[in-house]
Amino acid sequence: MPLAQPQNSPSNERASALRSTAPHLAYRIGELTFGLFGEGAMHLAVEPTLRDFLVEADSCDVRIAVEWAGQLEVPSVKPSFHSGGLWSVYGVPGGLQFCFTTPILGPTPYKSASFDSEFTRGRVALDQRYFHVNGPVFPMEYPLDELLMIHRLARGEGVEVHAVGVVDDSGCGHLFLGHSGAGKSTTARLWDGLPGARILSDDRIILRLLNGQIWMYGTPWHGDAGVASPGCAPLSRMYLLEHAGSNELIPLPKPQAAAELFARSFVPYHSAAGLEFTLSFVDSVAQRVPCSVFRFVPDFSAVEAICRADA
Repeated sequence: MPLAQPQNSPSNERASALRSTAPHLAYRIGELTFGLFGEGAMHLAVEPTLRDFLVEADSCDVRIAVEWAGQLEVPSVKPSFHSGGLWSVYGVPGGLQFCFTTPILGPTPYKSASFDSEFTRGRVALDQRYFHVNGPVFPMEYPLDELLMIHRLARGEGVEVHAVGVVDDSGCGHLFLGHSGAGKSTTARLWDGLPGARILSDDRIILRLLNGQIWMYGTPWHGDAGVASPGCAPLSRMYLLEHAGSNELIPLPKPQAAAELFARSFVPYHSAAGLEFTLSFVDSVAQRVPCSVFRFVPDFSAVEAICRADA
């Protein structure tokens, strides 16, 4: 529940300067800027994972109004998708509405978020009974921040994938794809701290096609290694992680690479248009970027194997 107070981050002066609670905040992920505009004297804030992504922006790709509400109601229509957990999404006139509930509070939503069909404008309504009205408010508390990104990307912008993003000392991007347990956090720890190397995220990476080049972007949604960065890099190679007794790179045919990439993508499955775009997009990525199965040993020899192959 969104009742926790924000924590200071003394190691990041830029984030601290931008973080001060205000009726207007903006953050940028994957070259998309999200602006939050609170009603009245509402004190908006973000969770610690988003602090490094805060920006000062005059214009926003997605403009979101945040307001207090009395008791919220679930739409009368059947949900388009139910997460099996805290949220459901409904098709409503003009767009989609997300409702967030918890067994602790019963079936009534404590928060709802409505967006137009293009995900350029939205409205977040918070049931004031469950929030500190006079304290900092976290309207984009996870998973809403990620849900918004996934749905906006599916409108033709790109795709979020389950992967580690590593930028080597020459500025080239390496994408290590894997489901939970495949070795993403281990891979991030092996590369973290190496001279000239940067980790964009140890769990979620955004891919976009800009000017004929596939780019990868860090996200705030990190894994066990806790690594997240707002940086980016052109994508040079992709690897499908598999634990093994020795290090081995096995090139994948492009159609299989596209299928494996899609299997590790975050997609709004209730959206036919979103599915169609994502399938087309991952095929474009596979056509442009070589992909291999990387059977690896979880020690520094795995890093050496990648460096030798890329030499």
